[in-house]
Amino acid sequence: MGFARGHEWRYAVTAVFTNELDPSAWSVGAYRRLARVTNADGHFNVLAVDHRDALRAEFDADNPDAVPAETLTQFKADMISSCGEAPSATMLEPEYSLPQLFESGTVPASLGVFGALEAQGYLTNPDGSASVNDFMPNWSADQLLRMGGDGAKILVLYRHDRGDHTDAQDAFIKAAVAQAHSAGLPILVEPVPYDMAGPEDRKTVVIESARRIAPMGPMILKVPFPGVGACAELNDATGDHPWALLSWGVPYEEFRDQLAEAVEHGCAGFTVGRALWREALAPDTRAEAVEEYVKPRFAELCAIASRGTSVFESVQSPT
Repeated sequence: MGFARGHEWRYAVTAVFTNELDPSAWSVGAYRRLARVTNADGHFNVLAVDHRDALRAEFDADNPDAVPAETLTQFKADMISSCGEAPSATMLEPEYSLPQLFESGTVPASLGVFGALEAQGYLTNPDGSASVNDFMPNWSADQLLRMGGDGAKILVLYRHDRGDHTDAQDAFIKAAVAQAHSAGLPILVEPVPYDMAGPEDRKTVVIESARRIAPMGPMILKVPFPGVGACAELNDATGDHPWALLSWGVPYEEFRDQLAEAVEHGCAGFTVGRALWREALAPDTRAEAVEEYVKPRFAELCAIASRGTSVFESVQSPT
């Protein structure tokens, strides 16, 4: 069965009234907003500029706290403007871009918007351990919806095999899914592996984390490349959930090749950040970098993603 067609659509309507707290039974509004963050063919072509601490570090690795908020906001605005109509959605956050880029008119009405729910402070500790996520204070999926967001997003440092830490992250994911479900927003869950021993460990962690999180009810999984030859297994692990590939800060050419492999095995698109726009950080050369790197790269990624799986084929309405 496909995306909210025929009798499946009626099931989705029924779910609003009969399974309101069941994360597997998404509302009609959530399905409609899923179409807002994909293109007409049902692919995720997403520009990621929701970075906060990581973006400060890109501007000034030695003293990231010295980077003014206005610098971050202007950079995000420039990247959205430079990509024009190419993205199906952008990823923003409520510190430097929401509502600033709505109020300035930078975000066109045609562009879908994912909003981050998680607070900062999710980076790994010096000993290789990871903190437990929390929600951003005074911010929720309901507020994101009222502000005009089309989807929610959370990033979680995650391994499937870390006992109490895994359990705590599971609780955060489930709470975020419940928030999004209640607000009628699709949610994208991004489990980022950490403390990996090598390529085989990376493959195991990416695939088994997706397998563990999928039953929690995220509408979309955003995952790193699991390794050459492992995307089919990852696709099986995600079940009925569409998945998008994240760039995870790798060089552009590497991400392009990863996406080309992923779309042959069920991937529904991409979210791209630093691999796309790292060369455009400097304000005095930004315009030239946009023309030389950002625009042609995004166009190439969209062309590759067009060969992938459409969410209109993979997403199933509640039954």
